[in-house]
Amino acid sequence: MTDIIFSFDTEDFTSNISADAIVTEAEILRKQGVKGCFCIVGLLAKQLKSWNRNDVVKALSYHEINLHTYGHTLHPMITEYTDIEDFEKAKNEVIRQESEAIRLIREALGAEKIYAAVPPGNAKSYAAMYAYSDMGIPIYADTVCDPEDGSGCWYCNIFHIDYAYCCEQNFFDGNDNDLKAVLDELAKRKRAVVYTHPNASLFNEWWDIKNYDKENLCEFGEWKECNRRPEAQSDNFYKNLNRFVELIKNDSRFNIVTYSDVAKKITEDNARVIKANDLLLIKKQLAEKFYPVSNPDSFSLSDIFYACVDLLNGKDEHICGKVYGLLSRPFRAESEIIVTADEIKTSAKHIKTDAFIPDKIIVGNKEIGPADWLMSALEIICGKEQATIIPKEQLPCLDILPQVRDGSLKGTWRHSDTFQDKYLSERFRLQSWTMRF
Repeated sequence: MTDIIFSFDTEDFTSNISADAIVTEAEILRKQGVKGCFCIVGLLAKQLKSWNRNDVVKALSYHEINLHTYGHTLHPMITEYTDIEDFEKAKNEVIRQESEAIRLIREALGAEKIYAAVPPGNAKSYAAMYAYSDMGIPIYADTVCDPEDGSGCWYCNIFHIDYAYCCEQNFFDGNDNDLKAVLDELAKRKRAVVYTHPNASLFNEWWDIKNYDKENLCEFGEWKECNRRPEAQSDNFYKNLNRFVELIKNDSRFNIVTYSDVAKKITEDNARVIKANDLLLIKKQLAEKFYPVSNPDSFSLSDIFYACVDLLNGKDEHICGKVYGLLSRPFRAESEIIVTADEIKTSAKHIKTDAFIPDKIIVGNKEIGPADWLMSALEIICGKEQATIIPKEQLPCLDILPQVRDGSLKGTWRHSDTFQDKYLSERFRLQSWTMRF
């Protein structure tokens, strides 16, 4: 059975008229007895209060409220201000701004708990993912870190769910056959997020292109209004949305859930422990493929790395918690290197288990990469007196997440022309050590 989430990018803080669509779409779902997930921009929450839109507040009270960033495409966007070398500075600024967004959302809409953070467009930042996790938000939706089957992925300490189907694709002119064809595709997935933007049902232009494309084109509050769609077109969209919800409700292949439902499932059994007697099995899997393992449990490379450090330093077990990837491209040996058990044990004393994985590790008088150290540590813990390091790739294969593997943010979406993507895309790949399924 496929879990279906109805998710709404509720974002246009420039138009009071656009807020009408929020009410309409919220009511379509409520009348069907379906709870949707309305992901709110912090500045929209502020404007709803300023506009005295109590009707929006009432309509949303039936549904789950989540986060769509503080300012969406207000520059500097979340990607623009986190594209800096200092990770802690970037993460702390995300926490500062997004905490203010949550405050505004709670003040306007009364939302007590935020279960999902949804980035706008292509504004995906590894620093934001770590920040949301630290803020206690369990899910990152509209991501590029989700396998094709929609099974989800842990990455940067937060569970990722991709968007699967955009209602704007054919709800304006689609018919029942079109909708049923969509259902057949969604049914192939373990989980599918069906999403839409309420503003798009009323306007045939994007509010942020009009006001925030590459730069802040207007002063705050002095926005340009977008062109309205013909009323018949909007009505047809709502009719198809209503029919789509009805079809999914009556199809035994689907189960309608919310982000909070998914969050409950992924945190029900979250106690993962690595003991010394687990490492022989783990070592065998990593020798076959340097990749997160699923036996005896779901472990990222960082989980296993930290476990080796703890076990070499005399602990009986490693209790898995927050993990981190790398901040710089890892060192790779160019020739075979032999390291001894004493050298590996001594090096472990200088490695932290609550920090980013080092890109280079000194073992004896030799420099080795983090994957080299991990495989050598496994050999030593499993009883060998020395380990031979053979030159190899230090990062796992990212073929299952091609948009992470190949992604580049510069020059995309609404990003400023001055946005260099100096750190974000590369560091996103370097967090692959935190990936697990």
